Amino acid sequence: MLTHPRRRAVPGLADRLMALRRSAGLSQQVLATRAGISIPRLRDAELHSLATTATLTLLARTLAVSVDLLTGRSVDGTATSSAPGGGHAAIS
Repeated sequence: MLTHPRRRAVPGLADRLMALRRSAGLSQQVLATRAGISIPRLRDAELHSLATTATLTLLARTLAVSVDLLTGRSVDGTATSSAPGGGHAAIS
């Protein structure tokens, strides 16, 4: 049986993601293609602040920022928690 990962609301994600995408000079189509995600998945994140951990990871990697910066846990790209594995705590 296939299970689908749950999308979670990430407060402020929409504004941060849109600003990062625009500052990189990317359209939604180009960002989605480079990140390997669908346009609807990107729109859910940009319009409704909904994303899975996998989507956040792909977008952060593509935009060359940390997941912490993308989710608002850090303002300068450094981790604000002492999570194991380099400071990128999972969204739960």
